[in-house]
Order: sequence, then structure tokens, then C-alpha cells
Amino acid sequence: MKSTDTNKKFLFITAGRLVLFLLLLGAAFVFPQAFSIMGAAKYVTMLLAAAFFFTALYIYWYKNRGLTEGLKNVQTVVDVLLASIFVYLTGGVASPFTFLYSIAIITACLLSPERIGSLSAILSTLLYTLVSILTWKTTGSMSEAAFIFFLNMAAFNIVAILAIYLTRRLHLLEERLSVTTKDVFMLEEIQRHLANSLKSGLVTVDRDGNILYYNIAAQEILGKAIENAYGKPLETVMPGSTEVLKKCQQEHIPESRSEIQVEDSNSKKVLGLSCFPITDNEGLFLGHGLIFQDITRIKARQEKLQLIDRLAALGEMAAGLAHEIRNPLASISGAAEFLSQADLVLPEGKRLVEIIQKETERLNNLTSSFLLYGRPEKKNPEKVMIEEEISSILVLLQQRKHLAHAGVELEIPKGLSINIDPHMFRQVMLNLLLNAFQALPEETGKIKISGSNSGPEVELRVEDNGNGIKDDLLKKIFDPFFTTKPNGTGLGLSIVHRTVTELGGQISVESKEGEGSVFQVKFPKNC
Repeated sequence: MKSTDTNKKFLFITAGRLVLFLLLLGAAFVFPQAFSIMGAAKYVTMLLAAAFFFTALYIYWYKNRGLTEGLKNVQTVVDVLLASIFVYLTGGVASPFTFLYSIAIITACLLSPERIGSLSAILSTLLYTLVSILTWKTTGSMSEAAFIFFLNMAAFNIVAILAIYLTRRLHLLEERLSVTTKDVFMLEEIQRHLANSLKSGLVTVDRDGNILYYNIAAQEILGKAIENAYGKPLETVMPGSTEVLKKCQQEHIPESRSEIQVEDSNSKKVLGLSCFPITDNEGLFLGHGLIFQDITRIKARQEKLQLIDRLAALGEMAAGLAHEIRNPLASISGAAEFLSQADLVLPEGKRLVEIIQKETERLNNLTSSFLLYGRPEKKNPEKVMIEEEISSILVLLQQRKHLAHAGVELEIPKGLSINIDPHMFRQVMLNLLLNAFQALPEETGKIKISGSNSGPEVELRVEDNGNGIKDDLLKKIFDPFFTTKPNGTGLGLSIVHRTVTELGGQISVESKEGEGSVFQVKFPKNC
């Protein structure tokens, strides 16, 4: 940094020297009477030509070797010599161009105040003294020559002292500025890298809610919506943020936490964000900062945990209720069977007995489902070949006359197996496939069953092109007794969810109304 500044000074001094030489050359031709002493105009012109030559030499030296100490010394000595010759030719002690010594001294001090500046001042004093001795007679009187001499000598030395002092101060200020600039640059780099190293998104806005800055994580979370968003309102990128900023400012709290939902072309995201005011040292409000994270998965996980807790509680209640209902049902069913076999009912009442038997059987099946949902069977895991098991389930389902016909595509890798309770696995897949068949259109139904081995888990997908599920119903499909079918009990998918959870797996669903549904189940390889 210091070397660069010195080089700039050298170039500036060189340019200034050329301008000065040109002005003197012009003055020699425009005002020849000022250079009339001893026919000095001719010599001044030659002297200026020599000055141009030395300047060209300095530039050549600088380009090839840089600003060396030798170049500084030579330039200083030559400048003082040229100034002395110029003063001598234009009147000596009485010359109007004695200011050239001051220029030479200042130039030297700018290059190096301690050594070169002192050298220039001493050399100027000695040579001016010599010039004064040689030319004092031209002033008219000894006293006048002495006055001019001492006046110029005082001026030289005062200029030298001030120039040395000021250039030293200038160098100190430049060094401090250089250090400060480096510190500021380092702080800016630390701030920039710190902000970009955050895993959370960071956005700062001004008082009007316009974006001033965002980090890399913010761009990754918000995607294309925030690209080139500098100066734009935050509301255009994060809908609902205006209310968050107002809340943050009105409540006057250090940090305000909120949740908002943003949507792009691919998905919806839930953002958990903290808003904080930005103020200066005097407490003047400057804007807001927002730190946020994509908590979509966390929210989904929380909802799943809440669903599991809710279903577990309902399961316990359902199991107890089913157990209490089962005993009276057995009595009713036994009594109806006895009346029918003992021929104790009139012919017109036999139809009623048959209805009683049928409905008690349906209630008994329903209570069995309650018990299965509320108190899953104990696991007896064994090796199950997934393709064979699903194929046998499909054979059973395709024999049911009330189910729609469907083209079934089975993509299960050969040999894919899982260590699981066969009855529980069959219960899960039977309910999922039954649900898929019941959702199909009459003639163009398609079902695709695929499986894959993903590390420590086995993943199974059941896809259909049925009616699909509305968005507002999608979160309820695993709730007990929730059904969209006229004759459904609402326990099939609840049992599936409870069983999969009991086995340590996960189940999820994606669906679009009118396009179909995809159920995805992940089982640990050793359930």
C-alpha cells in the first residue's frame, strides 16, 4: 500500500514538473525582457531542454527499475542544480524564480521527508549561497543583497521544516488509513462470510420494508423469488412479512418469533422466523433483520407425532369399547341362532331373525377391527418374500365381484424380502390395495405397486389413477372413523397407520383430486 502511494506521488510530481517546464518555456518566449540579463533567454531555453531530457530519463529509469533510492537521490540533486542555474541566469540574488528551490524541497520531501527532504534543503542552501555570492553586485547595494539573501534563506528553511513535518504527518496518516482500511475490509469480509456461513436465512430491510441484503441460505430457502430482489419490498418475496415487521416494531421487544407460509412453483414451505429491530448507537431505528429457517419437515413431523398420540389414545378407547360391546353381541347372536334352529319364530318373523344375525355379524367384524386398531397383535417376525405375498393378496382381491377391474403393474425386485410379522404385513398391504381398488374409475383403472431396497429400509409404493383426495381432507385420512365411502367404517387406513407405526415404519401419502393417490410405506428391514 505504501509503495503504491509513493509511486503515485512520483508520477504526480513528474507530471507537475513537465507542466512547470512548459510554463517557464512559454514565459521565456512571451516575456523575453524578464530573461534579458546576460542574454539569458537562450540559456534558459537550453536549460529547459535539459530539464525535459532528465525528466524523460527519470521516467525510463522508473519503468525499468522502479522508484529506487538512486532515482530519488539523482532527481533531488538535479532539481536543485537546475533551479540554481535558472536563478543564476535570471538575476541571481534578485531573481524572481527563487521559488524553484521551494518546489524542489517540497518535491523531495514528498518522496522521502527524512533523508531526501533534508538533503534537498541543505543542498539548496549551499547552492543559493554560492549563487548569491556570485551575483550580489547586480542588486545595487550590499545591504539590499543581504536582505534578499537572508529572506530567501529563511523561506527555504521554513518551507523545508514545514514540508518535512507535514509529509511525516501525511505518511503517518497514510499508514493509519492503510491499517484502518485493512481492518474495515477484514470486518466486511468476516461479516459477509459469517452471514453466508449461517445455515439460517438472513434478510435485512430498511424502514420501509425494502430488501437491503440477503445471504446464501436465504436464497437457497426462497429460491428464485429473492434473486435480484435488492431494493424491492420484502412482502413480494415473503407474503405476510409486513404484519411480522409491524408486530416486531409495535411490541418493542428484542426479538419476535412468527411463522409464515411461502409458495413457489414446486412446493409450499413453512418458515419459522425471528424478527429484530436494527438501530444505531443512539438508538435511532434503521430497519429490521429477519432470521428464518424452513421448518416444513419439522411441522410435518410434529403433526405426525400429534396424530400418533391422538390415534393411540383413540385406540385405547376403541379397544375398551369393542371389548364391552363384544359380549352383548355374542349373546344376541347366540339367541338369534337358537330361535332360528328351534323353530320358535313364526314364518313372517324369520326374516327379522336373519337381519339380526347379519347385523350382529357386521358389528362383530367392526369390533374386531376396533380391537386390531386399539391393541395390535404381538409381533412374530419371519422372512417374507414381498413379491409373493403381494401377488397372493392381489389374487384374493381380484376375486371380489364388487371391486372395479384394474390393470395392475407389479414392479417388485426379485428376491426382495423383509423380516416382518406376515399377518401384520398382509393387513397393511390388503388395506392399501383395497383402498386403491375402491378409488378407481369403472373402466380405466390402473394400479402400480413398486418396491425398492433403500439402505436399512424397504420402501413400497401403491399408486392409483383414482379420484384422488382433496387437500383439506388429506390430513384426516388416518383419523379413526373418517371415511368418504358410503359404507366405509373409517378404520382401514387408521389400522394401516397404527400397524406401520407399531412396526417402526413410516407412511405418507400424496394425492391430487381427479388424478390419483400415491401411498408410500417404509419398513425397517428387521421389524
